[in-house]
Amino acid sequence: MKRVLLLVIVICALAACKKTAVINPGLFGKWEIRRASGGDFAYQDSVYKPGNGNIYQFSADSTYKAYINHNLSSQGKFHIRKNTNPAADSVDILLFDGNTEGFPITISGTSMTLITGAGWFQDKYQKISN
Repeated sequence: MKRVLLLVIVICALAACKKTAVINPGLFGKWEIRRASGGDFAYQDSVYKPGNGNIYQFSADSTYKAYINHNLSSQGKFHIRKNTNPAADSVDILLFDGNTEGFPITISGTSMTLITGAGWFQDKYQKISN
């Protein structure tokens, strides 16, 4: 009887364990900000906790949605201009809504860095879902 009870407890414990989803590298998916730093005149360095709701969502159909504090702030089309200059750093440019000027972007695994604004702010994002 004790073995049966132990077996039932073990099965229930294993069934209760959540499987964590594997987050694939690459641009498509949801990215949440983790750190913002930089600036020419007033240097800023802010750290953001998981669940802050400041998110970019990139889809395979070249659409994006941007959220601030879980509220949709903008959406539209995006594309990536690949770096074609072999003498320059291999940084691609992220362009929103048909703009010709964009933001330098680097992706390494599930981390993304965007260089934004005139003060060369670095926004670092963590991929939170595919």
